[in-house]
This record gives sequence, C-alpha cells and structure tokens, in this order.
Amino acid sequence: MSSEQLLEIGDVATLLGVTTQTLRNWTNSGYMDAVIGKGGYRRFRKSEVERLMVLKERESSVKKCLLYCRVSTSIQKENLERQIEKLTSFALSNGFIIEGIYKDIASGMNFKRRGLLKLLDYCQKHHINTVIIEYKDKLARFGVDLFKEFLSSFGTELIILNATDSDYKQEIIDDMIAIIIHFSSRLYGKRKGKNKANKIKKELLKET
Repeated sequence: MSSEQLLEIGDVATLLGVTTQTLRNWTNSGYMDAVIGKGGYRRFRKSEVERLMVLKERESSVKKCLLYCRVSTSIQKENLERQIEKLTSFALSNGFIIEGIYKDIASGMNFKRRGLLKLLDYCQKHHINTVIIEYKDKLARFGVDLFKEFLSSFGTELIILNATDSDYKQEIIDDMIAIIIHFSSRLYGKRKGKNKANKIKKELLKET
C-alpha cells in the first residue's frame, strides 16, 4: 500500500484555484484521479495534485474555447453561418484557441439539442476556459443562468457577446408555437392540438 501523502478536497481546491464541486466533476469524468473512501469522501495523492498544478500552469497560457450557434429553422442557415463567422472572429482576435464549434437547427425551447448536449459533454470531460455565444437566447430561450452555473461547475466561463436578446421575430414566433403545440397537445390530443396551434400561428404572422 502506498504511503504517499493524501490531501483533503478543500486544500486541493485552494491549491488548484477551483471549487470542490469542480474537483468532484473532474474525478467523475476521469480528468483527475482520487482516492475515494467510505461515504464517497475524496482525497488526492500529492503527486496527482502536483501533476494537475503543472498541467494547469501550462494551460493558463492557452485559452481554449467552444463556440455555440443556433437558429430555429433550416431557412435561417445563412444566419447560422453569420454567427459562426462572428464568433470565430471574436475568439481569434481575443487570443482564444477554438477547440470546437457546435451548432443546432432547433427551437430555443428544446433542451435535447444534439449540438448543445455534445458541447456540455465536452466541457465535462475536458478543461475548457470559455464557451462563447452571440445572444443568450441562442443558448436557450429560458434558463440561461442555469446553464451558466452548470458550466461554472466545470471551471468554464460563458461569454455572451450581446447582452440583449436577438430581435429575429420569426424565431420568437417559432418558440411561441412550440410552447402552444406542447400544451395544446396535452389538452386536446396531438392532432387537434397541432391544428389549434397552426391557427394561432397564422394570426401571429398577420401581425408581423
């Protein structure tokens, strides 16, 4: 049995400049090794902490980021490419290394987006400094603060280039329709609910 010194999670968090939750996430994803005792209590070998300190020092001079872009429908693909170009330009001009670009064509009300889930999974398994988006509603129509806290638990910052919501009316209408279809389907059944939602959509489009 190794007699190497074991450090407590609070002390390791201070040494590495992260939260204890970040250390738990790192060990759960395999990024960092830990000695787990009874009750799930984690301690860390001194050599493992020193390895992470050296790695963190190297990575501190390299800012890694992920870009995330979203539009609601395929007819907005041109807007999707514009987002990618704008975020890429911002990242490179601010000294970031782009580790990946994730994009979705889906409603901002849908949290099961393939690109979004892949981005969150990547942040969990790798050390990423920053996720960059253009508008907060490109990440999600609601719950952006929750995503921000989730990313923070992995030591990842969320940068939003524009503090206000985007003003693309059609996308807002599409998200409203998604909500209407969901609740109409629960009240009236899938087919009838969709028909009612389509009628409401026509009325909304008349006003734009």
